[in-house]
Amino acid sequence: MGIEDVIGSTQEALMLILKIAFPSLMVTTSIGLVVTLFQSVTQIQEQSIQQNLKIGATFAVLFITVPAIIITLRDFTMSIFERIAALH
Repeated sequence: MGIEDVIGSTQEALMLILKIAFPSLMVTTSIGLVVTLFQSVTQIQEQSIQQNLKIGATFAVLFITVPAIIITLRDFTMSIFERIAALH
């Protein structure tokens, strides 16, 4: 296994992390933007509203995407194990 293979595996792992984290980050960012705009228009400055909505949305997104995350991580782990086994 050369340095190119290691760099490729690292790049693949970083892209996997982005793919896993992207849905949760997008939902949380969108809710934060909408709630901030709503609070600016109505002049309600209660921070717990935004925090509670973000936490609830993050849990909902994670609950929905956990099966896909597990499958993706399993496939990546199996490919890494196969690469390690091919070294010998």
